[in-house]
Amino acid sequence: MQIAQELSRLESEILAEKDQIYEKERNIRELQSRVNREELNNETQMRETNLSTKISILDPETGKDISPYDAYRRGMIDRCQYIQLQELECDWEEITTLGPKGEISVLLDKKSGKQYSIDDALRFRRITKEEYQLYREGKLPISEFALLVAGETKQSSSLSLGSIIAKSPATSPAFQKKQSFFPPGPQMTFCDDTFPIAGIYDTTSDNKYNIKSALNKKLVDPMTAQKLLEAQAATGGIVDLMSRDRYSVHKAIDRGLIDNTSTQRLLNAQKAFTGIEDPVTKRRLSVGEAVQKGWITSDNAFPYLQVQHLTGGLIDPKRTGRIPVSEAVQTGMLSSDLATMLQDESSYEKDLVDPITKEKINYKEAMARCQKDPLSGLLLLPAASDGYQSYQSAIHSPTLSQFRH
Repeated sequence: MQIAQELSRLESEILAEKDQIYEKERNIRELQSRVNREELNNETQMRETNLSTKISILDPETGKDISPYDAYRRGMIDRCQYIQLQELECDWEEITTLGPKGEISVLLDKKSGKQYSIDDALRFRRITKEEYQLYREGKLPISEFALLVAGETKQSSSLSLGSIIAKSPATSPAFQKKQSFFPPGPQMTFCDDTFPIAGIYDTTSDNKYNIKSALNKKLVDPMTAQKLLEAQAATGGIVDLMSRDRYSVHKAIDRGLIDNTSTQRLLNAQKAFTGIEDPVTKRRLSVGEAVQKGWITSDNAFPYLQVQHLTGGLIDPKRTGRIPVSEAVQTGMLSSDLATMLQDESSYEKDLVDPITKEKINYKEAMARCQKDPLSGLLLLPAASDGYQSYQSAIHSPTLSQFRH
């Protein structure tokens, strides 16, 4: 009996020791995982330089330079002239990523969301090293350098600034009657430009808010707000409603457009636009290519591919412009399975909540319910600050609202 009790005590002590060993091993694994994550985060550093080409108009009454938007608001130019001036104006952000293989520099046109690789421009001789040095020294204007890097000339560059301003706004019907924020007309069904849903329109107060402000005012639920921001990051950057510019995640945090609570998720979405680095070859891959190589799961990649597809086409960080799904399959950028899923838009996951009706909707349905700001062309999802409200009342608005931040 005594021997049996001794054996039982020893077995209990052995089991307790094993439990301690298991707990220590688990702690070691957690610490190792944390070290690996910190090393991965420290491996890549990003440097951002913001450069702009701005257009100003001389106010004949005050003699001061004012923006095209202010000139439009004061009746100095009409809406058509304002849009043409916006096309002439550009705002660039140079993003330089420092990794194990050196620096990768990209010029981002924040107005269109397009990106252009400086390294590719040098490699394919669209620019010379001398031109690059002149740009670095500030002797080559950013507007000229960007055109060289892109290897293309915008159609709007052929417009004459004088010819735009020379038109008399006095005869423009746009200023002979008061404009409403959303002019009467049928509900929009789809957006064919490259901008995702940019913000929220409060049908009660007739104000426009960015996603962060709308969330703070409880116009939209946290999960929907997060999904809308991830869609912006995956298609070119976080949208500033005031300027129509788009910013990288870090720059958007600095400008107060977003909080830093979900930075990593937004950075992951941003890689769908800037490219996912192949750890082996160090090449920048599109989302579809990264899925095929196993660097990202199709489940994680699909929301990024979906919003790119819905806003004009897929994005290849090595090319400019958007790419149709069919062309992406032909070039090996996207698998046929993912292409089939993208083209079957009826099967899209309903992971958003309509702020007014509270029903679950997918991103395409949300875009269809948006109103388009006639001034900036940005998509705004209707919401109601007083709770449930008839959606039809959002179609007509009596006043021109102000941007809110």
